[in-house]
Amino acid sequence: MKSGNSPSKILVTEKWLKKNQLLSKQFDQSLITLVSEEVLASAISTIHPDGVAALVEISSIPKYQFNSKDDFVLVLDRIQDPGNMGNLFRTALAAGVDAIFLVGGAHPLSQKVLRASSGAVFNLPFQRFEGSEEEIINSLLKSLYQLSNVGFKIFSTSSYSKIANKPSKPYWEIDWTRSTVLILGNEGQGIHKKIQEAFNETITIPHSELVESLNVACVAVPLLLERKRVAYTSNTYIKSD
Repeated sequence: MKSGNSPSKILVTEKWLKKNQLLSKQFDQSLITLVSEEVLASAISTIHPDGVAALVEISSIPKYQFNSKDDFVLVLDRIQDPGNMGNLFRTALAAGVDAIFLVGGAHPLSQKVLRASSGAVFNLPFQRFEGSEEEIINSLLKSLYQLSNVGFKIFSTSSYSKIANKPSKPYWEIDWTRSTVLILGNEGQGIHKKIQEAFNETITIPHSELVESLNVACVAVPLLLERKRVAYTSNTYIKSD
């Protein structure tokens, strides 16, 4: 379901073009527009722009549509920090996630998120649920029930210091070869109560009690890439037999 997105226009300054002649030759030359440094600075929010910017049509950004081949979905519940959101998109793309469900939070098309994602937003289908909090949660739950009904395992994540009353497993003990939905929660509040009540299988990352919780973007790295590790080691063992 992933698809790359070519820019509709590439804005460059003369200074950048002189410094990056080899790189610029990899671009479709018909898309390049030479602009002054002042024009580029006025068009983007970066304080000190590098001298190049790409324009991508919103209509070309991949939209989520369920595909029977999909087997890995990431849910981001009210992630507020644009840097976290962008990093989560980037990690998800590296991990082979098929789609992302966004439960409110930072908008993926804001410039801060786009920069932090290093372009991953343009290559990973997502669905952002809109409306009141109740409408958003209900829409998400409906989509998650649909995935559960076709065989997806739904896993919430929890801080290691808050799992005393929850059935929980370290992330390496679950079967990552199954179709999986992984839910990551808001930086301060964690996963919404209604989501936890609907899907109470919880995984965690054991860590020192000296730290109450880990940053959500940090948590995502071992969890999302564990699936890649399992697939890689399984293939390695098969080849060596």
